[in-house]
Amino acid sequence: MMVRMKKKLTSVYMKVWAFAKRRPVVTGIAVVAVLAIGFLIFGHSSNGKEQTVAVTRGAFVQQVSVSGKVVAAQEVDLAFPETGRVESITAKVGDMVYAGQPLASLSMGTLLSDLRSAQANLALRKAEAGNAVTNVTKVKAEQEAQVQSAYAKLLSSSLTAVPRSSTYTVEAPTISGLYTGAEGTYEVRIERGVNADQYRLITFNLERTPEIDILKNQATPVGTRGLYISFSNDMGAYVGTTWLIQIPNVRAAVYAANYHAYQEALQTRDRIVAQAEAELNSTSGTAVLDAQIAQAEAEVARINASINERILRAPFAGVVTMVDIKNGGVASLNTPAISLMAADTLQVESYIPEIHVSLIERNDAAVVTLDAYGTEVPFTANVVSIDPAETVRDGVSTYRTILAFPQKDGRIKAGMTANVLITTEEKDDVLSVPQGVVTSKNGKRLVQVKEGEETVSREVTVGGVSSVGNIEIRSGLSEGEQVVVPAR
Repeated sequence: MMVRMKKKLTSVYMKVWAFAKRRPVVTGIAVVAVLAIGFLIFGHSSNGKEQTVAVTRGAFVQQVSVSGKVVAAQEVDLAFPETGRVESITAKVGDMVYAGQPLASLSMGTLLSDLRSAQANLALRKAEAGNAVTNVTKVKAEQEAQVQSAYAKLLSSSLTAVPRSSTYTVEAPTISGLYTGAEGTYEVRIERGVNADQYRLITFNLERTPEIDILKNQATPVGTRGLYISFSNDMGAYVGTTWLIQIPNVRAAVYAANYHAYQEALQTRDRIVAQAEAELNSTSGTAVLDAQIAQAEAEVARINASINERILRAPFAGVVTMVDIKNGGVASLNTPAISLMAADTLQVESYIPEIHVSLIERNDAAVVTLDAYGTEVPFTANVVSIDPAETVRDGVSTYRTILAFPQKDGRIKAGMTANVLITTEEKDDVLSVPQGVVTSKNGKRLVQVKEGEETVSREVTVGGVSSVGNIEIRSGLSEGEQVVVPAR
């Protein structure tokens, strides 16, 4: 009878193993189930004798095997936000498109002419505002020029050279020109040059300049601000004399009239400029002009938005996978018209059962095989994300997990069925025993150990379970010890 039971259990064992190889379910479950059956078949003999296994040391690999599907990292269905007649389609299925590329458009109706009208109105409003500001600027410039003219006349009129000493017997030099500097007093001294007939002019105080040669038969510049000096007597008589030129000449007969004219120019400037600015800032001035510009800009933006809503553009670079509209046809509101897939980034999407999701972490390495190429053509991948929220599939809580291929491979295509083996833990030199030999009692993990002819219960500390059904022993056992396989 025991022989028939073994044959029957062996048959079940082979079927489970074949199923595990054919279907990429979780390896831990499959292997544990197979080992459990193996224990039933081979774990103890028919003679009822106690069976033992040795504690071994070696590599420890924990893996999770799941199925998945190759998907694009980005996929989108594009639809028009309003109903309209299709005017153009510039993309077809299979076309590679760049981000922002127009793919299709609806009839624009009068939108384009409305846009041109709105843009012209905006340009007009800006020109009006510019003219108003320009007018104020022009008024300011004109009035400032009149003020400067009156001030220059005040400073330049009736200037005289006053001798520093009353002992001079020569006639005072003549001062001419239109002064453009600040108020103050020039001090001018005449000295003999290197040659007997050469004379030099030195300027101090209001403006200090290097010595310059006095010009013959023409006026000589005094400084750099527009004044000139001329001498009526023989130059030899002026050697060693110093002359003062006060600017403005407050002793001149015309000073009072010029000063009054300058003050009047200042007042006129301030009044006219203020009036121009008030007109600009009035209800018909900048406030209204700014509002009109803003309104015109808003109208241009509104029409542009309406135009853009009638154009489908690629949100990212990719390949067109579906075109469900025709030229001249009607595109319905929010109905997918064109589908786009990012062709340069493919990944594997899998759903991990909750009993194994705690084993998986980001960056875990994986080996992927595709049904299209068989198990002999492996591809490497890495876990890049695990959804924090569950997805219920067939009544089981799962967690959507994404695995990325480290590099592009033309053989991989969206939609392919994938078999994924994720390595969650890998260590060397690890003590382990078959998982079935470890039992639990009162919160302790126990193993029955052979010590000579006796069997003793020993507490152990365990780790994870490997893909072949062995459990890691962290403490409590030594390599080579014999542990008892519990009777089934």
